[in-house]
Amino acid sequence: MSLIDVKNLHKEFVTDGVVTKVLHHIDFEISEGEFIAIMGPSGSGKSTLMHILSFLDRPTSGEFLFKGENTTEFDDKKLAHLRNSEVGFVFQQFNLLPRTSVFDNVKLPLTYTKKVQEKGKKKLVDDAIEAVGLEHRKNNLSNQLSGGEKQRVAIARALVNDPDVIFADEPTGNLDSRSGAQVMEILDDLSDKGKTIILVTHEQYTAEYAERIIKLKDGEIVSDSKEHYRRRKGLQK
Repeated sequence: MSLIDVKNLHKEFVTDGVVTKVLHHIDFEISEGEFIAIMGPSGSGKSTLMHILSFLDRPTSGEFLFKGENTTEFDDKKLAHLRNSEVGFVFQQFNLLPRTSVFDNVKLPLTYTKKVQEKGKKKLVDDAIEAVGLEHRKNNLSNQLSGGEKQRVAIARALVNDPDVIFADEPTGNLDSRSGAQVMEILDDLSDKGKTIILVTHEQYTAEYAERIIKLKDGEIVSDSKEHYRRRKGLQK
C-alpha cells in the first residue's frame, strides 16, 4: 500500500464569482521512504499541491488517500490531528520564535501532546537537535544563529514528533549555496534513514537531491522521472 495515493485530483479557487483552476487531473503515488521533489515555475500549482498533501487545504474533486484512507472524507478536526502527528514542516522563512532558544523552538510541536512525559520530551528534543548537528547551539537564541543554522533548527523541529512525512517548501531559498548544500545533505541523510521527504523547489540543483522529480506546468504533471537519480547514483541502465 502506498503512503500517499492521489487520483484525478483537481483544485480550483472561486473569488468574486471568478473560477481559477489551479490543479487538473493529478495522479501519482508516493511510497514510504521516498524522497520526492515537486518542481515548476511560479503559478504552476506546486505550493497548492503541497498544501493539499500536508492537510492544509482540500482538493475540489478527486481522491487523496493517506495510508489507504480517503482524506477528502475527513473533518477539520481529523485533518488538524494529522498535521500535528503525521507531518513535519520546513519553510523557506524558517518560522522560528525570535529570542527563544534552539531547544525551546524544537520543543514547540510537543507543547500540546499528552503522549510524552516532560522527561521524554527532553530526550526527543535532544535527539532531534543532534540529528542536525547543533548540540553545541541548543541553548543559543534563534536570533544568534546563521541562516543555515536556523534552517537546521527548523528541520529538527519538523523531526521531533517523528512524523511519517517531512514537507520542505523551498528550504534553501534564503540560503547561500554552501548553507543550502548543508541543509540538503541533512534531508538526504534523513531520506537514507527511511524518512519520506516531499520537497517543493524551483531550483534544479536542489531538486536533484531527490530520487524522483515531479514537474508541474499550468497545474498539470508534465513529467515524473527518476532518470537524474539513476545517473547521479551511477545506476543508469
